[in-house]
Amino acid sequence: MRFLAFLVLLVWLTVFSSMEKLQAQSLAPGNANKQETTAYPTFPINDPIYFFCTQQGVNAASLTAKSAGTTVSFLWEKYDPQTLKFQIFSNEAAPVSTISNLTDGCYRVTFAESGQSFQYRAWVMNGWLAPVAAISQSTCTVLKLTSAVTGASYQYFDLTTGKPVQLNPDYKYRWYSGATYFTALQNPTIAPPPSKNIVYKVEVTDRSGCMRSSQVDYTSPVPIANFSWSTPQQNDPQYVFPQAPANIDFKNLSENSDPGKYEWYLFKEKEILAAMGSGTAAIDSFQDVLYDENPLYTYYLSGKYKVKLVASKTVQSLTCRDTFYLPDYIIVDTSLVKVAPVFTPNGDGVNDKLILKTRSLETLSFTVLNRWGKVVHQFSSNNYIPDESEFAAWDGTVNGKLCAPGVYFYVVDARGRDGERRRSKGFVEMIW
Repeated sequence: MRFLAFLVLLVWLTVFSSMEKLQAQSLAPGNANKQETTAYPTFPINDPIYFFCTQQGVNAASLTAKSAGTTVSFLWEKYDPQTLKFQIFSNEAAPVSTISNLTDGCYRVTFAESGQSFQYRAWVMNGWLAPVAAISQSTCTVLKLTSAVTGASYQYFDLTTGKPVQLNPDYKYRWYSGATYFTALQNPTIAPPPSKNIVYKVEVTDRSGCMRSSQVDYTSPVPIANFSWSTPQQNDPQYVFPQAPANIDFKNLSENSDPGKYEWYLFKEKEILAAMGSGTAAIDSFQDVLYDENPLYTYYLSGKYKVKLVASKTVQSLTCRDTFYLPDYIIVDTSLVKVAPVFTPNGDGVNDKLILKTRSLETLSFTVLNRWGKVVHQFSSNNYIPDESEFAAWDGTVNGKLCAPGVYFYVVDARGRDGERRRSKGFVEMIW
């Protein structure tokens, strides 16, 4: 019984070894990019198709046939669709046979090993692509990109009738803006166009898995107008807005605009214009136009002001413009005069002078009298500016000598840059 079992095991191992050797025979592609299967119209058995990505005119396809390990005679043939027959291509005796640099077509290899005949078929196709990226239209409002592709023609033939079967190259597109993917359209449209110079790249992939790219440089003709403003006027925490005359620094924040091609349009508040004119003519709020890149402008009157910046960019014969309106107003404060009720010229550095609090004045007359009506201080300016507040102040002295403490009378007569007359009278007490 043991001998019989051993004999059965030996036979089974021999059969298994023979089956393992039979399974070792094969036909495989070289470094193929993709594989699919034929769909012959009439030939009953479909075959594999191996695609190889290469350059135009360069044959990269290869096939390798293997025996189970013994030297055999490999007969290679190539199908001729004109004669509907396989023609001898190569003959080689070896355990492994590789044919390289193959042109497109169907190849068949035949060999015998261990009393068995083996035959394999496969189609090989050399794929290549040559895409071209271009700009078909570039205006101030739209950018149109386009791509064109030439590439390999993929076809095989029915092995019975020789009828060609054409394969769609199945091009797929991927566009990138710089390194960022944005669309799979072949010819995308971008509206509005970007305001920055960009390298656009298109990647094209066909059914063979072959991918090639092309790029085009886009020089943007599109500016983006933008600005901010500030004032060097010393900030008074009691007031939100600057006073007149207000120097305004405009900071140009425009993108992709040409130097020297800026237009700043300044508009007055219509109420100001109505007050300045007769009121019978139509009111045009346009005030001034500036052309500097970062202009400095002085608003002499109180009011609300609007500003518009137009930035330009010229590329070849195309000029594009963009407009930015200040979203809010530049507000210049209304006029104001205040006199403190008490001051203490005792030299301690606190409240030592009688300083007027003024806002947006055009003229100022300030007089201080003692209880007997004698003038002890006087200041007058017909073109008053905020920095003159120190000159208008009274330090409590006459001819360098400190006056007696007590109550003094003051008179203010001013005209604001908003057109308002500011008059006031009152008493101020000097304590020391």
